[in-house]
Amino acid sequence: MENVFDYEDIQLIPAKCIVESRAECDTFIQFGKHRFRLPVVPANMQTIIDENIALFLAKNNYFISCIDLNQRQEKTLYI
Repeated sequence: MENVFDYEDIQLIPAKCIVESRAECDTFIQFGKHRFRLPVVPANMQTIIDENIALFLAKNNYFISCIDLNQRQEKTLYI
C-alpha cells in the first residue's frame, strides 16, 4: 500500500537556536558540486517567478527550480 500524506500529517518544527545576530548564521547549502546562498525554492507559479527573476536568482547563487518559460518543461537552473 502506498503512503499518502496531507498537510495535517507533516509538521516543520523549528529547532531552538540562540545567536547574537543573524549575520552569524550560515545559510549556504552544498548541492553536489554547487554551492547556493539559500536552500529556498520560490513557488513555481507565473505570478511569483518569471524569466528575469529566475536569471537574477541564478546569477546570485540562489538555488531555483522553475518551469522553462518558453517550453513549459521543468528545469533546474545552475549558473
